[in-house]
Parts: sequence; C-alpha cells; structure tokens
Amino acid sequence: MATRKGASAKRMLTRRRFLQWTAGSVATAAFITRRASAAGADFDWKKYKGTTIRYLGWNDLWSVNMRDKLPEFEELTGIKVDWEQFPQEQARQKAPTELTAKNEDLDLIYAAPDVDCVRYVKAGWLVSLDEFLSDPKMVPPDWDPKDFAPGLLGTGVILGKRAVIPQQAELMTFMYNKEVFAQKGVKLPTALDELEAVVAKVHTPPSVAGMVNRGTAQQVTTPWAAYLYNFGGDWLTKDRKPALTTPESIRSIEFFAKLNRLYGPPGMLSLNWPEAATTFAQGRAAIHADSNARRSMNEDPKQSKVVGKVGYGLFPHGPNGVNKPWIWTAGNAISSYSKKKGAAWYFILWSINKKNQLYTHLKGVTAGRSSVWKAPETAEVRTKYPDWVATTLKTMEISDKGIAPPVVAVAEYRTRVGEVLVKAIQGMTGDPLKDETAKAEKDLAAILARTES
Repeated sequence: MATRKGASAKRMLTRRRFLQWTAGSVATAAFITRRASAAGADFDWKKYKGTTIRYLGWNDLWSVNMRDKLPEFEELTGIKVDWEQFPQEQARQKAPTELTAKNEDLDLIYAAPDVDCVRYVKAGWLVSLDEFLSDPKMVPPDWDPKDFAPGLLGTGVILGKRAVIPQQAELMTFMYNKEVFAQKGVKLPTALDELEAVVAKVHTPPSVAGMVNRGTAQQVTTPWAAYLYNFGGDWLTKDRKPALTTPESIRSIEFFAKLNRLYGPPGMLSLNWPEAATTFAQGRAAIHADSNARRSMNEDPKQSKVVGKVGYGLFPHGPNGVNKPWIWTAGNAISSYSKKKGAAWYFILWSINKKNQLYTHLKGVTAGRSSVWKAPETAEVRTKYPDWVATTLKTMEISDKGIAPPVVAVAEYRTRVGEVLVKAIQGMTGDPLKDETAKAEKDLAAILARTES
C-alpha cells in the first residue's frame, strides 16, 4: 500500500510541476484540490474502449505516417479512428465550416496554432487541453513533462488557452556557407549588430549575394518576424492593437530592408520560399535565415551544390540580448462540440508519446521531445549535423514566438505588413517609411475591427 501511495504521489508531483512549468497552464487552487482528490486513481488506456472518433487532418508527413499506425492505437485503447486528411487549404476550409455548424461528429482537428487557432479559440471552437493535463486520471505515468521543449510547448497556447500540444515544428535557423565564410575570414554572427558587417564581407556580386530571403509581400514577413522579435517588437500590443509603428518595429523594418536592398540577389522581391532556398542551395548566396527544414535540400546532392558546406547557427540576438526566433508548430486540437473529448485526448496522448515522436521524427517531422534527440536511432544526425541539432534544440527552448501574426485574418494582415516591407526594401526610409507604416497600421486596425469584433 505504501509503495502504491508513494508512486501515486510522485506522479502527482510530476504533473503539478508540468502545469507550473508550461506557459499558459492553469494552476488554481480549485485544480489543485481536484488533482488531490483523484491522486490515487490509475490511468486506464481502455477507459474509452468501443468508442469511434473522427480526425480531420492534412496531407502532410505527420498525418501520412501516423495513419499507418492506427491499428496500434486501436489495439492499445479499443478506440477506432475515422481518419480524413486533405491538402492544408482544403482542410482549413472544411474544419471551420463544420465547427461553425457545431458538428458533434468532428472530434480532432489538425491545426497550426499561430495560423488557425486564434480564430478557433476566439470563436469558442476548441477545448483547453489543460483541462485534461490537470486531471491525474487523464495523464499516463510515463508522460514525462520535462521531456518537452518549453518554448515549443508555449507556441500551443493561444489567448491564454492551450489549444495544441505541438506534434511537429519548424524554426528559424541561420544557415551560412562555411566555405565562403572561411574565404572571407568571418565567423558566425551572434548579434544583429554584427550581422551587417558579416553580410557585407561575404557579398561578392554577381556570383554570390551576401544573403537571400523570401521577398514577396505574401512571404517576406516570415524571415522578417525574427528581426521584429529580436529588436523587441511584436505584431500586436498587449491590448491587441497593431504595433507596426513602435520604435522597435520601425527599427526592425529598416534594418531588415537595408540588408536585403544592399546585399540581396537581383530580383529578390519575386522570390517565394522555394526559390530563396534554391538560391542558397545552388551557392548563389552566402546566408539564408529560414526554416531548419531546409537542411534536407541543402544536404541533397540532387538539389544542392553546397552539400557538406553549410553551417547552422542560432539566429543572432538583438539589443539587450533578446533572442526569440520564431517557431512554427502544428498539432491536434479537440473540438468543443465533440461528444467524445476524452477519447480524442487519448489519441493526442498516444500520438505524442516518446515512441511515436521518435517514429515521426525519423520520417522527417521535427520532434519536440528531448528524448528523441538523444535516442540511438538519431545518433547519425547528431554526429553529422551537430550544429543543426544544437540550434534546433536551443531555439525550441528559448522561444515561444509564432511565425505569423496572432490574429484571425492571418493572410490579409501578414500581406499588408509585407507591402510595407517591400517598399522599404525598394528604398523607402526615414519619414516616408514612418508615414507608410502609420497608413498600414490604420489598415491593420480596420482588419482587426472587421474580423475580430
């Protein structure tokens, strides 16, 4: 009896620490009381045996690979899954339609927190996953909260609600051509105030541009967001007003635009992410700061001329040491209208356990559990790309900032900001740029008023 009570108490303490440790968790006295009252209960994987839940996901690597493992989930839990997956944009049309209709048949929705979940949370469409995390009967003893990267977990908290526990991630990474850096006698910059001098030295047109970024109005905000955060700015103020005209935001725009104007390749404003990534992989740019997922292209001899020559580092910090490179994440959310929320939660628990995180990671989906990165199966990557691994793990630790503006009308808002960035890259500076950002900020306020009131 003493042994069982001791083990239960230990599990209880672990869960309490998890709630206190993760951003956005609910840790009120009421929850503590409820946890204590259930402290002796054992987690039961068969609790919802005979239930069928419905999943709506994307045609992405995570969904494609996890679909093949559904028989394991059914055997463990007795829960069946009606599995539907579509291209992202089609899924993003279908999910809101069903949620608006309060369809009780939809249980799990695959979503990106900073792209989808502001709309979903403001509409009341999603369950807070902290409701389950706070209940000892709903968390298995091997959950191991310390195994999750804290920054990564924080990206799943939207407007104070834990909408998602991320299943996958992409994150801002500073990629550079080591051969070019060695030839020019420069080192990896650790601060933004060092960056321009480095870019200027490695800029040798017309053969090699100093750096390359996405440049279209629809996509240029992706690389810029890391500069915005590290200069101390953000998309919105604390009371959810546009923050484009703050001194921090203006400084980030001017700095980012100058680098791209002076040291970017010709025609950069027409580049989307595939073209920008290809420019770097073909050796036509010395620096490319973007998603860590670009490693697969950089190290593929069929697509790259810089195989074995690429270094991966932490995005340079801003003034006062601020470093919050963006992290894009995605994972499963539970519909507020589901009649099978408990069974849906069991699927989330199972799908993100250590075994399955390792499984999807080996298929090319970046995992947020540290145990995955220490596993024998990932030793080859750790040995071959130690700087890439270290950068990925550090970024997931220090940052919980999303890739996109935390608003309902993500694409419209982002494009309007992108239009300002394009003009800045084209040469607009000083008072004209401040006037342009003020004009854009009014437009952004109108977007918020129209879509979030």
